Amino acid sequence: MSESTKSGIIRSIVLMVFAAIVILGVFMLFTRRGSNTNTTTEEETLTEVQKITTIDLKKTYPQTPPTVVDLYARTMKVLYKESYTDEEFAKMADVMSGIFDSEFLAVQQNWPSGLKSEVEQKRKDDFSIPKYEVLTSDLQEKRDNGEEIANVVAKIHLRHGTHTTPYNYLFVLRKDSEGLWKIMGWTISEETSTGN
Repeated sequence: MSESTKSGIIRSIVLMVFAAIVILGVFMLFTRRGSNTNTTTEEETLTEVQKITTIDLKKTYPQTPPTVVDLYARTMKVLYKESYTDEEFAKMADVMSGIFDSEFLAVQQNWPSGLKSEVEQKRKDDFSIPKYEVLTSDLQEKRDNGEEIANVVAKIHLRHGTHTTPYNYLFVLRKDSEGLWKIMGWTISEETSTGN
C-alpha cells in the first residue's frame, strides 16, 4: 500500500470520528435544552388546585397571622370556583385543618364532610369568591396565661350570580406550642360602605 493511500485512509477515519463527536455533541445539547424547557413549563402550568394540594405545611408554614389568613381565603376561593377531584378536595381540607387551632377544629362537626356539603351547596347556588384582601393585622397581645393572640381583618367578596357583596371577616389567631399561628375562629359582617 502506498504512503498516500495510508494517509488518505487515516485522514478519512479521523474525519469520521470528528464528525461523530460533533453530531453527538449537538444531539446532547438539544436533548438537555428540551428537558429543561419541559421542567419549566410544568412548573408554570400548575393549576390553583395543585398549588394548594402540593403545600407541605411541615416545610413551609405561613409565618405571620396575615399569611395564615391569606392561605385560608385562597383555599376557600379555590373550593368555591375551581374543578377538583374528591382526592384533591381531601388534600385541600387537610391544608385547612393544618392552619386551624386544635380547639377550633375539635368543635367542627363532621369535618371535613361538613365543609364539603357547605361548599357543594354554595356552588350549586352559584356562589363564588372572585377576590379577597387581607387588610390588617393588629391587636397582638399576650394573655395572662401566656397565650399570644392576633386579630386579622380580611375583606372577602362573595358573588351570588352577578351580584357581589363584600364582607369583613375578623379572624382571631393563637400561637400554638410550636410557635405557629392557628385560626381560632372568625366573625363576619357585611361591609356598610356602598363601594364595591
